[in-house]
This record gives sequence, C-alpha cells and structure tokens, in this order.
Amino acid sequence: MAENEENIKIRYCKKCGCELASTNKHDLCDNCRRERASNIRKGVLGTLGTLGSIALFVITQGKHDDGKKV
Repeated sequence: MAENEENIKIRYCKKCGCELASTNKHDLCDNCRRERASNIRKGVLGTLGTLGSIALFVITQGKHDDGKKV
C-alpha cells in the first residue's frame, strides 16, 4: 500500500484550482469542462444563426420585385 500512496499526485484544475483525482486525464474539473463546452456550443449556434440569416437574406433578395415598371 505504501507504493500506491507514493505514486498518487495531487493535481489541480487549471481554471478554478479545485483538486482533481490523480487518474483524471483532463486538466480541468468536470464543472469547468461543462462550462467550456456550453460556451463553445452557444458560440457555434450563434455563428450558425447569423450565417443562416445572411444566407436567407441573400437568397430572397433577388426574388422580390421592387415594384418598378419599365
């Protein structure tokens, strides 16, 4: 049992500093990882929404008539 105690390293989350399990392969705790994923998801959805609205505007712009008669 003394060997196992010597191999255990105390690791800390890079963002909030909370203690991590020594077997954790990530540098962030679960809460910080979820927050980061949420922020990325919101950013991607916002970007896609903006691009979608611009594309819809460009597509529909040529289909509307200005009402001008020649």
